[in-house]
Amino acid sequence: MLNDLKVGFLSAKSSIKRGNKKTLAFIVFVLALIFMNLVFLPSMMGGMTGMFNNFMIYPYGDIVVEPSGDNIYINNADNVLQKVRAIPDVSAATKRLDAGVSIKHKHKVVGASITGLFPTEEYDISQYPYIISEGEFLGDLAQDEIIIGAMLAEGYFGSEIYDNLGEVKPGSFVNVTYNNGVQRTYKVKGIMEGTFELTDLNALVHYEEIKNVYGLDEGKATSVVIRVKDADNSAKVKEKIIAAGVKEQVFTNNEKSDAILRQAMESLDLVNVISKYVSLIVGATLILIIVYINVLNRKKEIGILKAVGISPRSIVISYAFISMFYVSMGILAGLVLYFILMYYFTISPVVFYESIEIIPEIQGELIIQSIFTMLTMSIIAGVLPAWRVSKESILNAIWGR
Repeated sequence: MLNDLKVGFLSAKSSIKRGNKKTLAFIVFVLALIFMNLVFLPSMMGGMTGMFNNFMIYPYGDIVVEPSGDNIYINNADNVLQKVRAIPDVSAATKRLDAGVSIKHKHKVVGASITGLFPTEEYDISQYPYIISEGEFLGDLAQDEIIIGAMLAEGYFGSEIYDNLGEVKPGSFVNVTYNNGVQRTYKVKGIMEGTFELTDLNALVHYEEIKNVYGLDEGKATSVVIRVKDADNSAKVKEKIIAAGVKEQVFTNNEKSDAILRQAMESLDLVNVISKYVSLIVGATLILIIVYINVLNRKKEIGILKAVGISPRSIVISYAFISMFYVSMGILAGLVLYFILMYYFTISPVVFYESIEIIPEIQGELIIQSIFTMLTMSIIAGVLPAWRVSKESILNAIWGR
């Protein structure tokens, strides 16, 4: 077997050296495109998934605790905060109150959700303080002020799709009617724009404002939002939170985004899978055609090799080496193209609607899997036609029958 490998390797080396260099370059280029397609599209999909997960940090942080069962509120939110903050992996945590409201500005009225929060704590929890496109974020004593989501204000992305309040600006006054009938007048402190409905169709006020509107005690909250030191360990931190005695429902950011965006993600995954298998089929077919034509052109030579004592196994192995060489060169060229594109789209992300950026995500495991898949495919595609010809009789091979 070792001798067959040596003979097969030398035969493949000789064949590649004698081959047409332009043809080789074209084959390598096509295989590079096939490999790049295997890894590039999933990287873009990964970037889109990451973008959606980042959007979910606004309302849910890395981990969110919500009321259990049919309860509207977490009744012991301060106790939950105490337990959560004692966990070393947690970097920050806060509580929030959510409610349904209608907001009126001049003659325009829209329905929206409103979130009561502690402004200074949000700097360590969410991106809310950093997405103020006009005006300023709330202050710690700002119980008569409100932040309006961009889709509720005329002129911002998405506002043409949904009902909006018209030309509302920082300094404008809006009337807010809560779902319990209580009305409040607020001065608009700022406009926040996260280019995501969960953010931009929402409004923000101080936690104390909603607490007072509904006559709640300090321990009430509709959610406890948590940031962890390493977002990749969110699932493990969730287990620690439950183990610490938190009885309410606990969700990671990914779990919440999966529930909300599952259909979109499933569609993206389907496109990704179809593209992957199409690329593999095209790649396997291309290699098979290339090697098969090569075998047919060298049919007479194969017959002579068999006549002088070269074993059919050595001949098959030689074509396996040739096929692997083509694919290996294609993979190397594809990796170069891939990382060039990754660098380009990292410094120049794909932009939608002027503000939504998609930065591709390099996935090492996927790259290794694609390399292994293409190499395996090359062996199969190289062996099959060579094995078929090697089984023919010496005379038929020499005479090309």
